[in-house]
Amino acid sequence: MRPVLLIPFLTLALMGVDLPETGPLPAPDPREPATPAETSAPSPAPKPSDAISTSGQKPSESAEGAAKSSAASAKKLPSIEAPEIDPAALSACQTELRKLGVTFERVDPVVGENGCGIRAPFAVTEIANGVKLRPATQLRCATVIAMARWVDRIVVPATAALPGEVRLMRINHASTYVCRRRNNQPTGKMSEHSIGNAIDIVSFEFSGRDPITISPRDGKGTIEEAFQRAVRAGACLDFTTVLGPGADQSHNNHLHLDIAERRGGYRLCQ
Repeated sequence: MRPVLLIPFLTLALMGVDLPETGPLPAPDPREPATPAETSAPSPAPKPSDAISTSGQKPSESAEGAAKSSAASAKKLPSIEAPEIDPAALSACQTELRKLGVTFERVDPVVGENGCGIRAPFAVTEIANGVKLRPATQLRCATVIAMARWVDRIVVPATAALPGEVRLMRINHASTYVCRRRNNQPTGKMSEHSIGNAIDIVSFEFSGRDPITISPRDGKGTIEEAFQRAVRAGACLDFTTVLGPGADQSHNNHLHLDIAERRGGYRLCQ
């Protein structure tokens, strides 16, 4: 046992910092696909016999009961609470979005299971003047503000540094609001996606050059690697969580960006 290895984790725990959100890339459809635990067939029950276990059940009955209990537990989500609406803050947020050139629409509240949802969701079609955001989104205004500031102050200038006459035309994401657990797993805390606090970026499209998709690029020495490094590092100025290739195997094909609040204003940039 080497106690010194526990220090970083204890430090993060004391600061109220959760471990990184990981897991398979969510699908573009706002309805998250079932987790593996929900789709995998249960293991075959032992062959029935006349033998009775010490619990008074046949072995097959005990196995079936355990499988059913496990499946029920996996499907039940822990509770989460969507942030309340502050009318003054919401009005100021919308004013800022207009200044940043965001094209958006307020849509009907989203209500999900066990507190999932967004009380004032925003559908964004352009995250900056002439820069489309696809597919459709369901996000809190605070998340849209973070996204718009990142695009305006980091992504657009990084695009201008690319060789040739290049212009950012579109940003593609794989997920915004989804009522699910972190890591898309059958157990654990709820994801920031569950309350409209997160977005997963998968690619950037331009006029004047080929798209740049998020992928492992460390050590390639390409302009695509330079662009990806620049936009990823800059994202932590506006988002409190930034996870991407190298953070873990599950984030090798997208940037997970969210605005989770932590004690002391801690930011998780990996």
